[in-house]
Amino acid sequence: IDGSFTFHTQINKKGFYNINVGKTTQQFAVMIIEPGDTINIKGDAKNLGYTWKTDGSKESARFEELNKFIINIEKKRTPITNYLDSLQQTFQFQISMFQKSDSVKMKKLDQQFGPLFDTAQTKLNKIEEDGVSFMHAFIDQDSSSFANIAGLRLLKPYINFSYYEKTINTLEIKYKDVPNVKMLRNYVERERPYCIGQTPPDIILSDPTGAPRKLSSLKNKIVLIDFWATWCGPCRVELPTLIKHYTKYNKQGFEIFSVSLDSDKNLWVDGIKSLGLVWPNHVSDLLQWQTPMKELYRISQIPTTVLLDKSGKIIARDLHGEALTKKLAEIFKEK
Repeated sequence: IDGSFTFHTQINKKGFYNINVGKTTQQFAVMIIEPGDTINIKGDAKNLGYTWKTDGSKESARFEELNKFIINIEKKRTPITNYLDSLQQTFQFQISMFQKSDSVKMKKLDQQFGPLFDTAQTKLNKIEEDGVSFMHAFIDQDSSSFANIAGLRLLKPYINFSYYEKTINTLEIKYKDVPNVKMLRNYVERERPYCIGQTPPDIILSDPTGAPRKLSSLKNKIVLIDFWATWCGPCRVELPTLIKHYTKYNKQGFEIFSVSLDSDKNLWVDGIKSLGLVWPNHVSDLLQWQTPMKELYRISQIPTTVLLDKSGKIIARDLHGEALTKKLAEIFKEK
């Protein structure tokens, strides 16, 4: 009458298990269960995924805490990411209306859309920073918790790799043969080459004249790889800052290696000129999101930056705005 029920099942290994009470995506909950657990779960069967509460398992209690935080942060992120996507679509549509590359019209678009992109991205960055801070504290509290596996989605491995290693190394002490732990170890090893301290794959692509340029040719330089496109509003917002840094630090050994995800060569070449991108290293395969660079450098969005030291190793990823300014000042010992 009250909707309560009891069921028993055989659990052979600790892991993540779904409890389904209906056919919709809202009618299931994910639990962390291990052999011998007795779990009490309560929630609205019509919306179990967002209402479940549990007791009887320390792991499930931690997972409940994590789940609530992720739901809350997604509620904050979603309207901003939707707005940014809509803004980018409108920006690209406006560009597509040009009969040809028009630097005057593009400048007006930049002035119109730039502040909108910047404001929204700043809000999104703050939300993501809150997620990173929460997850760092969550893992530090108990690095042996299974719930950490689910929470790692809030952390980009390329700039938080130490937390991935901390989690997997601790979990393997007790659960090395558990499938979820094996999967995490495989992921960690697969992503390791793209993380801070590693030497990334070489890039050999054509410049605007058709001549090949190699990333590896920039020896003994501090190099910023910038993945961008002329049609990308947020990329264009960042460019004045990159121009400023290049002008300031180039004579001290700073180079920018720009990899464009454009598909139209004329727009790309005209963009380099009209935007004042004075550094010589511009390359593209003109394949937009079909470029092998997407997988080679684990690019899910642009702008994406990768900062290399003089030996060619990664020292930072995804630095933009003030964060990039501070890092370069630190490298070049600016007081």
